[in-house]
Amino acid sequence: MKEELGLDYTLLSDKYLTLIEKAELKDPSGPKSVRGFAVLDKDGNILESQQLDPFGDQVGEIIPYAAQKVGGQ
Repeated sequence: MKEELGLDYTLLSDKYLTLIEKAELKDPSGPKSVRGFAVLDKDGNILESQQLDPFGDQVGEIIPYAAQKVGGQ
């Protein structure tokens, strides 16, 4: 998928919601995540996480915003 979309960052899946819970992005209404993002360092520590609007209006701003929040790490 990363290659298909031409992305230069890593995507991951969290089937058991372990990281989603750690990033505080778990939906309280069921076993799923809310829409949002988390930025991790090379050791897997969460540098920033944020829930986004439910309609995805902010999706184009996620990468620049996250990079600015973590100082380009």
